[in-house]
Amino acid sequence: MRGRGILLSIPVVLCVAWGTHALANDLPPTSLASVEGHELTFLKSLPREWSGTSDRDCKTYEDKNIDKLSRPFATSAARFLKAFVEVHGHVTITSAHRSAQEQSCVCEGEKGPCAGRPRIVKTKTGRRIVKRSASRHQDGIALDVRAGTGTEEEFTCMHEFARFNPQFGVHFPIGRRDQPHMEPSGPGRKSVRLAALGTPAHHITPCAKMKIMLVDEHMD
Repeated sequence: MRGRGILLSIPVVLCVAWGTHALANDLPPTSLASVEGHELTFLKSLPREWSGTSDRDCKTYEDKNIDKLSRPFATSAARFLKAFVEVHGHVTITSAHRSAQEQSCVCEGEKGPCAGRPRIVKTKTGRRIVKRSASRHQDGIALDVRAGTGTEEEFTCMHEFARFNPQFGVHFPIGRRDQPHMEPSGPGRKSVRLAALGTPAHHITPCAKMKIMLVDEHMD
């Protein structure tokens, strides 16, 4: 063989390659903008469609909704979803940022929890008023994602993946009551620090039971 070294092909199991190891907060503004643009591009490359849980398709998964996500959260979400897809397979984005009007639209017919739905609140004086709360989606720090075909087991796997890999900085705080709903984890959720944008220092831990997410293929 020619040369002094023998190159070996060593499979790296469950690792995610993302470029450099630099912390995003240490990057110059131009580099940071480039990294954030890359993450948004990845999110837009994922399948996106209406969840079908509301009365009508409010189209909160479009490019305009991805673009309005908090940049730190978009980066964390992209890194998490890229790792999840590489390890377990298919995910679909069903909702991103929502305006107040879009939030109201989503709540029409929604059977699960919905922050924009009007509710009657009784004040201390006994007067009843109509109140609407704001959604994390309206702050740009929530993303709805469907694991695989959306079975209970697939959602459980995705939630486990977030718990087993806290380095990505996301979680599913509502659990089974709203399985697709993902937010940044930890304190100060509106100003999430961007984690290392290169290869994570740890190996990725897969969920315990399921291996590969499937996808519904629509036949013409």
